[in-house]
Amino acid sequence: MLVCYDMREVWTNPGDQYYQNYNSGEQDASIAATTMMYEAEELGVHTIWIRGFDSKKVVDTFDLPEYMIPVMMLGLGYPNEKAKANAWHYKRRPMEDFVYEI
Repeated sequence: MLVCYDMREVWTNPGDQYYQNYNSGEQDASIAATTMMYEAEELGVHTIWIRGFDSKKVVDTFDLPEYMIPVMMLGLGYPNEKAKANAWHYKRRPMEDFVYEI
């Protein structure tokens, strides 16, 4: 899962003289990703955040518009067979069921 923020919608504080170029995009995206991670864990899906990537390559690979800024990726998966999980956790669904194109 790729977590981004939209530069057209991000909060800024033009009145702040110290952080004149500040926007809340990365912080807000991180909060949203954390919420998604907690929800996934409640559903039995393990998660891990990934940030050590080349942003330009991610933008190019996902063909993101210039206003979408990648913040992190979330790796999602079910626990191994030794872990306690429902049998349906190991069934795979087609990618088209849960991915949409921007």
